[in-house]
Amino acid sequence: MNNQFEALVKMQLSMCEGWAKLLQSGFSMYEALIVNQAKMFQHPAYFRYKDIIPQGADLLDHYGKRNHDVDVEKV
Repeated sequence: MNNQFEALVKMQLSMCEGWAKLLQSGFSMYEALIVNQAKMFQHPAYFRYKDIIPQGADLLDHYGKRNHDVDVEKV
């Protein structure tokens, strides 16, 4: 006759091993994500070397937020 307690212990042990492998793979994927983001931020193409003065209205510009806006209260 099969021991039911032994089967229960084997099932719980296999579930714990599965959770451990799942966590290990999840953390390794998260580490790879962090490494790739660090490489992206070290790339020189993503940095601005000089300040660019806006020359005209942009789609996302709002009144009073740019350098050369005219203040109508002082004109």
